[in-house]
Amino acid sequence: MRKFITSLTTVATLTLAAVPALGVLQAAHAAEPTTATVSLLGLDLSKPAQAAEFSARVDAAAQDVCGAMARNNAGGDFTMAGCKVAIRQQASAQLTKQQRQGLQMAARATSVSVAAR
Repeated sequence: MRKFITSLTTVATLTLAAVPALGVLQAAHAAEPTTATVSLLGLDLSKPAQAAEFSARVDAAAQDVCGAMARNNAGGDFTMAGCKVAIRQQASAQLTKQQRQGLQMAARATSVSVAAR
């Protein structure tokens, strides 16, 4: 019986020692910055279809980054919408002036449908 109590005490002590270590690992993981890279390779942002592709890439990256940030945010001072807006602004700020102008031109372009009889 004494051997059993000693074993039980050892297991309980090791288990209690592991709990703070898990907390430290989770805190370290939560502190890692969450980033994403959006490729512009092969995109001409002045063309509406390619500008839409760029926008879709930014939205997908925003979904991934904001989702990870939401999972790691215990404070509750986080909104997905605010995060996505901030990521879109950051992506736009990293474009060159020419790329931003091309993106604006593509946004102004409207498609025209013509019906023939």
